[in-house]
Parts: sequence; C-alpha cells; structure tokens
Amino acid sequence: MADGVKTALRKRPPVVAITMGDPGGIGPEIAVKALKKERPGSRCAYLLIGSKKVFEILRKKTKLSLPSQTLSSVAPGSLRPGHVYFLDIAPSVSGAGTFKIGKLYKENGRLALAAIAKAATLARQKIVDAVVTAPVNKAAVRLVDRHFIGHTEFLAQKAGSRRFAMMFVSPRLNVTLATIHVPLKKISGLLTARSILEKMTLTDAMLRRGLKIPRPRIAVCALNPHGKECGDEEEKIIAPAVRAARRRGIRAFGPFSADLLFHAAYHGRYDALISMYHDQALGPFKLVAFHDGVNVTLGLPYVRTSPDHGTAFDIAYQGKADPSSMLAALRLAKKAVLKQCSRK
Repeated sequence: MADGVKTALRKRPPVVAITMGDPGGIGPEIAVKALKKERPGSRCAYLLIGSKKVFEILRKKTKLSLPSQTLSSVAPGSLRPGHVYFLDIAPSVSGAGTFKIGKLYKENGRLALAAIAKAATLARQKIVDAVVTAPVNKAAVRLVDRHFIGHTEFLAQKAGSRRFAMMFVSPRLNVTLATIHVPLKKISGLLTARSILEKMTLTDAMLRRGLKIPRPRIAVCALNPHGKECGDEEEKIIAPAVRAARRRGIRAFGPFSADLLFHAAYHGRYDALISMYHDQALGPFKLVAFHDGVNVTLGLPYVRTSPDHGTAFDIAYQGKADPSSMLAALRLAKKAVLKQCSRK
C-alpha cells in the first residue's frame, strides 16, 4: 500500500457502510428511515450502498428521500465526518436497471449481492469500519450464486475468517448460535465440543468489549428436550465444552434445558446464551426483541450488524415498514466503531 494511502487511512474518520438489501423488499425504506433518525455526528461518516434507481423509485412511491452525495467510487480518506454518502453500484452490475417490487426475482438478488460484495471489499481495504446489512431474500441471491448461504457465511468467507458466529443482541436477551443455517437432521452431527467452546469464547469477548459487561455469565442450551433425559449430546459434547470454557476463565454454565433457560436469561440471570440451532434461539428472541433486536457477526475483522427480520415483500414501497431494528443495528455499529477509534 502506498504511503499516501496509508496516511489517508490513518487520518480518516470511522465509516459505517449500509447495504440496501433486496431492492424489492423493505431494505431501502428502512435504511432511509434509519439514516434520517440517526445522523452520523461529527466524528463518523455513513456510506449507503445500492442502486440509485431503486431509491428514486422509493422516493416516488413513498416521498422518502435521502439527502446525500452520490459517488461512483470511494477513495481512502475521501469521506468526511458528519456526512451521508451514497455509492451507486448499478453501473458495475449487468441488468441493474431492472428489479421487481415484492417478488422473488433474479435481478433483485444480483443487486443485493453486488451491494454486499462491495461493502465486504471496502471493509477488507479498511475504507469502512462497519457494515450494516439490510435484509436480503436468500432464494433470490441463490439464483445468482447457488453457494450463497447467508450474510454471515458470505462475509466471513470474504474476510478469510474461519472462526465466526451469529449473535443476536437486544436490551434484555443476547444469544449466539452454535450452528447457523443447516437442516435440523444435520445439527447433532455438526456439534463438537471445540465448536461450542469457540462460540462461547467469541461471545465472551463481545460481551466484555462490545457491550462492556466486565464479568459476563454465559449459559448453554441443551440440544434435546429436557437435556440428557432424551439424548447423549449433552454429556458427550456440550458439557465438556462448558468445562473447557471455565478452564479458560469464562463464566460458563449448563447445559440446561432450553425451555427454562430463555426465561432465566430474559429476567437477568445470564448475560448471553449459546443456542444449539437457529430456531431454538430465534423463536424466543424474536418474540421479545422483534423491533429492537440486532444480528451481530462475531469473528470478523470489522463490525457487522443487521436487523433481525426479513424482506417483508408484502409491505414493500408502501411507507409502512418499521425501521426500529435497522435503527438499533445502525446505532450499535456506530457505537462500536467510535469505541474502537477512541482506543487507537
């Protein structure tokens, strides 16, 4: 890297990138609404990444517009604090002039994936410090990239992160997934003491550094109903992981039956839970934190957050979308990068 570029990177303000999500869903709308409510402030800059035509149509249908400067490229150190910028990816994406509102469509997936890939590149180049992703339709993205599993896996692969985890954060309940987007029939075979220990380690670090909890308490869910009464994964896999975490100084507990554990965590007994599979965690989490829950990717070399809901095709471009979860994701990302900046 040239000396001039290195100097620009050292002097630049922290930058939070926001991807528009599926252009046919509520992603563009909640991004604009969140940015109107949460300004970057004097120490930070925001960079919205998407297709200009998408936001022009959003403005025509909902009268929602974002005051920002449109860019065709971003150079290191070119973004000034206190400003919101828009990076138009459409010129580099074939078929970018076409998308469909409220429908599963290949070109929607192409645009959504292009925005994510651009954000990942800018993060790898250290031009942005955080990435906030609006919801995508995975089926639409898979029409373009059949190997796409989700944001978490895609961003981890682009960053070269082999140790990563999906964590959901809210004011009263925090939970990390031991497995992510896999069929239920495969979960038992994917669980290992090492992988569960890894999730506890990443969660402990997030609680201490990101959420400023000095001595976090982490409880681990059993896989089976009533724990070891119905299976042997608790004794063979999960309990050894908990013991290993304790030897590392992590305040780990369990495994406990999940049907009681979420109630205990919600009422403050634990600072975070480790859940064995996606819906074991997301059912109770979305029940209590649907509007203010945030998805955080642990293990990346930069901050990544997102709202904890989907594309909501049924209300797209109607001005009805609630931006609360997107706003919470943006605020958490901004808070994290400003803390990182103050430590340098």
